[in-house]
Amino acid sequence: MAEPSHEPAWKTQFRQALAARTANVVCMKWGKRYGAHWVNRLYGMVRRNTTWTIRFVCFTDDTAGIRPEVECQQLPDVRFDPALGKYWPKLGLMQEGLGGLAGMTLFLDLDLLIIGSLDPFFTHEGRFCIIREWKNPHLGFGNSSVVRYFIGQERGVLDKFYATPPDVIRDHYDFKEQNFLTKAVDEVTFWPADWCVPFSLACLPHNRVLRFFSTPKMPAGGKILVFFGSITPESAMRGEHEIRKRVGTGRPFRPTRRRFRPALWIADHWKE
Repeated sequence: MAEPSHEPAWKTQFRQALAARTANVVCMKWGKRYGAHWVNRLYGMVRRNTTWTIRFVCFTDDTAGIRPEVECQQLPDVRFDPALGKYWPKLGLMQEGLGGLAGMTLFLDLDLLIIGSLDPFFTHEGRFCIIREWKNPHLGFGNSSVVRYFIGQERGVLDKFYATPPDVIRDHYDFKEQNFLTKAVDEVTFWPADWCVPFSLACLPHNRVLRFFSTPKMPAGGKILVFFGSITPESAMRGEHEIRKRVGTGRPFRPTRRRFRPALWIADHWKE
C-alpha cells in the first residue's frame, strides 16, 4: 500500500503546472482611471513574452472595448470602508474558487511594462511570490504589482482582513493593501531583485534636477518595469507625470507635468 503523500497542496499544483506548462494570468480594472486599452496592451505583452499556455482573465466592472481574446469576469466581492483606501479589491483574488479558476495564477497590475520573458515567473518555486517593496525593504512588505499564487491556497487572507480593526490597518499597514497581504499569507517568497525593477530608479538619474534633462534608459536587466507614484507607461512616453495618478495630498504646486524627456522606446513594448 502506497504511503500517503505529505506534500503541500501548492507544491502538487506547482508540479502539475510545470508539467502542463499552463497557468492563469489575471488583472483587475475598475473605475474610470484605466480604459480598455490598458487591458488590451497587457494581454498583448503577456502573449508576446511567454511560451506557456495562458488563460488570461480580467476582473472588471466594465468590459466595453476589451479585446475578445480576454476572458472578462465580475470583480470579486470585497467589503471595506473607502476610508481605508481604494486598492483593497485586490484581496478578492485570494478567495477560493475565484472565477472558476484553479492552480497557478500570476496577477499583473495594468500599469506595468513587460520587457522580458515571463516564463521564469511560472517556474520559480514558491507558494506565494511577490516583489519586495523598495522603500524600507527591512520591513518585509511586498509590492503587489506582480504576484504569483495558487487559487484557494490563501483563502484565509479575506477572513484576516475582516477581523482586523481599522486602526491596525492604519498603524501597522499604513492603509496599504500590499502591506497587509504580505503579512496575511502563510509563506512569502520575494522575486529575485533584478526581475521586477522600478522605472523611476532603474531608468532615471536619482537627482530630480538631472532627470528633467534626461532621457530614460532601458534597464540593463529586468523582465518587468514597475511604475509607481504619478508615472505610468503612457505618461512616461510623453516625459510627464499622470495627474490622475497623483498620490497623497498637500504637495506643492508644480507648474508643469514635464518630468524628463520622452521615453519613446516604451512604445516598442506597450502595444497590443
